Order: sequence, then C-alpha cells, then structure tokens
Amino acid sequence: MSNPFVESQARQRGNKPRFAFRPGRFAGSCLLLLLLSMGSAPAEETQPSATEATDEVSQEQTVRIEVTGVKDELLNNVLGFLPLYEFADKPAPSPARVRFLHQQAEGKIKASLQPFGYYKAEVRSELQQQADGWLASYAVDPGERIRVAELTIEVSGEGSDDPEFRQAIAESPLRQGEPLEHAPYEALKKQFQVLASELGYFDAKLLDNRIRINLPDYSANVVLRFETGRRYKLGEVNFSQDKPWLAESFLNKYVEIEPGQDFKATDLQQLQGDLSNTEYYKQVELNISPDQAENLVIPVNVDLQAQNPLKYIFGVGYGTDTGARAKVGVTGRRVNQYGHNYTTELLVSQIKYGVAGEYIIPGSDPRSDAYGLRASYEDEHSDNRNYKAFNIGGYYKYLDGLWMKTWALDYRVEKFELVDEEPTSKLLIPSVDWTRTYPPEMEKRIYANHGTRLQLLLRGGAEALLSDTSFLQPQVSAKWIYSFRNRTRVITRGTLGTTWVDDFDKLPTSLRYFSGGDKSLRGYEYGIIGPREDGEVVGGKHLAEVSLEYEIPISEKWSVAAFADYGDAFNDSPDYKTGAGLGLHWQSPIGPVRIDLGHGLDDPPGNQIRLHLSIGPDL
Repeated sequence: MSNPFVESQARQRGNKPRFAFRPGRFAGSCLLLLLLSMGSAPAEETQPSATEATDEVSQEQTVRIEVTGVKDELLNNVLGFLPLYEFADKPAPSPARVRFLHQQAEGKIKASLQPFGYYKAEVRSELQQQADGWLASYAVDPGERIRVAELTIEVSGEGSDDPEFRQAIAESPLRQGEPLEHAPYEALKKQFQVLASELGYFDAKLLDNRIRINLPDYSANVVLRFETGRRYKLGEVNFSQDKPWLAESFLNKYVEIEPGQDFKATDLQQLQGDLSNTEYYKQVELNISPDQAENLVIPVNVDLQAQNPLKYIFGVGYGTDTGARAKVGVTGRRVNQYGHNYTTELLVSQIKYGVAGEYIIPGSDPRSDAYGLRASYEDEHSDNRNYKAFNIGGYYKYLDGLWMKTWALDYRVEKFELVDEEPTSKLLIPSVDWTRTYPPEMEKRIYANHGTRLQLLLRGGAEALLSDTSFLQPQVSAKWIYSFRNRTRVITRGTLGTTWVDDFDKLPTSLRYFSGGDKSLRGYEYGIIGPREDGEVVGGKHLAEVSLEYEIPISEKWSVAAFADYGDAFNDSPDYKTGAGLGLHWQSPIGPVRIDLGHGLDDPPGNQIRLHLSIGPDL
C-alpha cells in the first residue's frame, strides 16, 4: 500500500521546469528487485533496444504535440516536462522511441503540475501515426489545488526582530487556508538567505524546511524555520592606493561607516559607488571577508587604482544657431593630495569662440559640494549679437536633495556693439542659481521618458559696488517631459525673465534678452526677435517663451514630432511671435539628434521655413 504522505523539498531552478517528488518510483524499484531475486521470468522490456532507440531520423515525418486543459505558466511547465516536446515540429526519431517517450508523458505531466498545487491531475493521452508523422495529444484536467492546512514560518536568532525579515514574511503570499504553490515558498527561503548575507548574518542556516502533502485529506503542511545567528559588525576602513595619490584624511570624507556599526551591504556599496564616481580612481575594490573578523568585527579594506592624471577632451558638432563647432580641453584630475583639480577648454564655432578655465576645490563633503575659481574670454559675432567679454570669479555650490545650489561672484568686462557705438561695460555680478533636475541620474536624462528641470536664477549689480550701472535680473526656466504607454511623449518648456536697470544702455549684450533659434522660437533666426534701434536688434529687458511638442515613435530609435513655440523679447509691451513645425528625432549613440523644420508665422521677422538641427540630452 502506498504511503499517503509525500515530503518534498523544492529547489530553486531559475527558468527551468519545476520538479516534484514521486513516491511511486521507490516502491516500483523495490518490487522489481524482489521479482528478480525470486527467479521470475524477465518482464517484456519497455525500453527500446539499442538498435530501435537510435535517433535515426526520418526526414519525411515530424512530431506534433497538442495539450489542452492548461495554459500560461501551467502549459509552459507541462511542455518543459514532456519528453517528446524536444522533437515538436521537428523530424521524428524512430517509431520505437516515439512510443517510449509517449508512455512517459502521463507521469511527467502530473509531476509538472505539482509545484503549482495540483496533486490530483488526470491526463488522457493519445498517440496517432499519420501520413506526415506523429500526433501526440494530451487532455489535462488539473483538478483542484491543494490548500495549506498548517503554516509555520519562524525566524530565530538576533535577526528575529529585524524589520527586513518581518517585512519579507508579511509580504509573502504564503497563507494558511490558501492554495499551495511552491514558487513563493522557494522565493521566501531564498529571500531569507539573501537578507542574511546583506545584513551580516553570515552564520545563518535553515533549521527546517518542508512541504508535507497529505493526499487523503488533500492538504499541505508548510514549515520554514530559519536561524540567523549573530550579526557581524563593520570595523575600520583602510585604504590601499597603488600610488600615493590622495591623503587619507581626504579619502575619509567619503566614509560614512562608523567602526562597530551593524554590517549592511548597502553601506559598503555606497562607499564603493561614491569613490568610483570620482575622477580620481579607475578601479575601486572592497575586500571584505567574515574570515577576517575578530569578535564579529570585519575590517573594511579598500584597494584603489589611480586614474591617469590628465584627461583630454575633444568634440565636434553642428547646430543651426552656432554652425559647425569644436571643443578641445584638458582636465587635471589631481593637483594635490587634497583632491584639487582643474579644467581648461577652448571652444570654436562659426559665430563664437572662447577659452575658459576652472580650478575646483572639494568641500567638506566632496560628493556634494565644492568651491571654484573661474576665468573665461568669449567673442560672439552673430548677425544679431556682437560682443567680447572677459569674466573672472568664484563660486560655492552644493547639492541639497535634488537641488544644485550655486552662489557666485563674478567681475565681467564686456565690449559690445550698440547701433553705431561700441561701449564697454564693467560689472561686479553676484548671483544665485538653484537648479533641480529629475531624474538625477545623467543616463536617464539623455533620453527622458519622464522628467523635469527647473532653474531659478537671480543676478544683479550695483553702481556702489564696482559696477557701471545697477540692475537686478530674476529668471525662471522650466522643462517637463511626460510619456504615455504607447511611448508618445509630450515635451513642454518655458522661460520668464525680467530686468530692472538704471541705465539700459550700459547693460551689456550678454545680459539682454533675445529670442529665436533652436532652443527658443523655432522658425526664426537665432536672436532675431527683440527690440530694435535703427533696424538692428539690440535686445530687451524682458523675456517670455513657451513651447509645446508632441512626439510619436515610428521605430525603436526614430520618432516624428509636431511643435508650436510662442514668445517675445521686449522692453515695455510684448508683441508675441509664433513658430510651428514638424521634426524628425533620432536616439543616436551620442545622444538625441533633433531635425526640425519650423515656420515663423509672424512677418517680420518670420514668414519662412527654417531648418533647426540640435544635438544634446533632453534634460
């Protein structure tokens, strides 16, 4: 008589079919040995002979398989268990092997359904030899799912009160009285083991893990007992550098781990990530082993491999506003052992060239704040803007949540063209720039499915403080991107700026407002919209712009867009201009490429179709 109780310990098998224990095999093997020992005549061999079982393929015949009564994951698991399925819609093996594999199907199908809680499945099978091959049909009735009669899940040891383990138990779908499924049981068991590793319970072990099936009562008893043991601690952080690159006192600014604190893998991952995100090291390895622990305290050993001291920058591009452009530069990754670094750049385009340099001093937390000294010279000679400017200054910037906040002070000397004059302006300009970008990760901002960017800028100057004129200029810029389920996107942006100034004629070109161009009002020439004197655009005190764009994907990397831009740069009252058009956008390996045809609807200065080409991240 067969044992009504079946114990099975399910194992994690990834995407492979899930297996269940079959008690009949053990009993059958014992019966076979008993018959042989009694000298009975050998039973007729069901396994085909060596000659018959050879995979001699008939090129004319194939194997077709039909399974009814189950679908989705049940069907997938059934097919994964079926011996004949490996020949489905393929040339058939020998007839003897087809029949042999078909005879195994009923037991295999029943076994494949047990991990889902179906222990009373019924299978009707039929094998037909047809003119074009074999048809194997299996009608499956899974029956009722077995339910959990008793459920015991226990975590003991120091981790029994950890919220992570309690949450894992609370979120598990295993419930008393609910249908049994092996996958959640295996998932919870694995989750316990992963949590133990992440939280430093390196002596953790499974005390008991069983699923007992009672076929007469058609019920299941589930037991999972897990012992965490004691929790390990983190010790001192020790740095090892292949070169004497940075002072240990500076490296310790990246360390938030307190010696003796509870082990937590995320704290170590943060330390490794923070150091890897710097320009100082090309490789950061954490060597941590419970075998090195003393009194459960594990030392944190960090091996650092230095970057090359210099990074060279070279880039070329094209934009309708700028024409062809190129950039070359050098970054000095390390000036001294305190992490100081610098950047120099030379930029050249058809309308502008300039050189800039910046010296950066890491702050008290080099991950989020820094001091900087900067100097630049630029010369713009476009159709509507002409000036030469020298700037020198300094700043302090720090990250506050998602806000990058910058406080700066610059001294700017600018020679600019104003109708027939070329005045020179000298201004000492304090400024505050708060910028919030979401998502914060750069790789998610290159092509953004969802995202926002908000910039609040305030700058000004006073005649009493080394400036030729007093002025105050607040400005707000925003951009918002939203994607629908069909991958269409809505992109909106807008800018509002205003200027209070004592003597507008002394306000240089670079601080005046102009409109029109690739990133302004498409359909209009770069900087062509604004107040005029003697027919020439001289720029305005105020700016108001808004844009709406709708983008529809036509392939994985290409999309088409329709847009409308609206705005004006003005002094007293606005005379708003409208631009509208269509675009073709490409997600290229170097970033989004936008090819837009815009029509300026207001004449002057529009009434023509202009090509706008721009390359760069969405946010």
